[in-house]
Amino acid sequence: MNTNDAKEYLSKRQIPHLFESMLTGLMYHRPEDPLAFLDSCLQKTRDLGGPEHIAWDTFITPDRKPLPPISPAQGKPPPCKLDGGTGPGPYRRYDRLPPIQAQFSIESDSDMTESSGLIQEYDVFDPSKPRPHIIFIIGGPGSGKGTQTAKIAHHYDFQHVSVGEILRNQLLHHAPSDRKWELIAQIIANGELAPQETTIEELKHQFIKKQDAKGFIVDGFPREISQAFTFEEQIGSPDLVILLACSNQQLRQRLEKRASQQGRPDDNTHAIEKRLDTFKHNISLIAKYYQERGLIVRVDADRDEDDIFTDICAIVKESLTHASSTEEL
Repeated sequence: MNTNDAKEYLSKRQIPHLFESMLTGLMYHRPEDPLAFLDSCLQKTRDLGGPEHIAWDTFITPDRKPLPPISPAQGKPPPCKLDGGTGPGPYRRYDRLPPIQAQFSIESDSDMTESSGLIQEYDVFDPSKPRPHIIFIIGGPGSGKGTQTAKIAHHYDFQHVSVGEILRNQLLHHAPSDRKWELIAQIIANGELAPQETTIEELKHQFIKKQDAKGFIVDGFPREISQAFTFEEQIGSPDLVILLACSNQQLRQRLEKRASQQGRPDDNTHAIEKRLDTFKHNISLIAKYYQERGLIVRVDADRDEDDIFTDICAIVKESLTHASSTEEL
């Protein structure tokens, strides 16, 4: 059986889709007996009628318990004491989330799996030193993540880490001659997400290269819930997550304008719609995950760039102040 036959076999039977769902459940629950858990997932798949009836969150049951935090301070207050309701104001904690309505998956490729390998386990930061602050800025494509992240990083003398920019630079250097990056280029050009193991490894390399940084502002990560799980497992919990909330109409307009000005490969019409759909399908669970930990703050990004920056500065300042007071205790 050649590679194409294998891909067709797996795709027709929705095996990559099933494995992704099982892995998500496994990472969420972290059972003492993973084999028994996987057996129960397979039995549930049979009971439901096969992989075609499995959604990506099927094995995250309604009565699930949240993951234990990395630090012992499970009950710590949220970094920003903002209004948790739906009252007026440019930003607030993200409290109520819409349900996940659809499944999104990336088609597996056996060649990529063979060449990428597993994510390696190693210390990213020196355990004998305080860990640098880590702030995620997330939002839909075209929400202004890159612009705001660069300004905040400059303002606070933090390192700006753009996941999208890192991957695009790697594609420029490796895609023509490396099978793995050639496949990743095709995935990104189609508006889909790069493989998780590649994204996490690239982030690790950035952190390791800049060990002495005061902090990191990470733009465009996580983009799916499994990335959040893996980051927490292998690196730790972020100190703050800022969600730039922007209407779909505004996102489309900004992406179309950027496409005409910059010509990015992932700003074609098909990719734009795919990326918007992917964001819509993934953001609810990501936001809920960090909201449960009191880490996420929502910022209205349908406004002037300077107004958004002012609000983010206030949020980051309060988060850093809270972190400093906690360290002194």
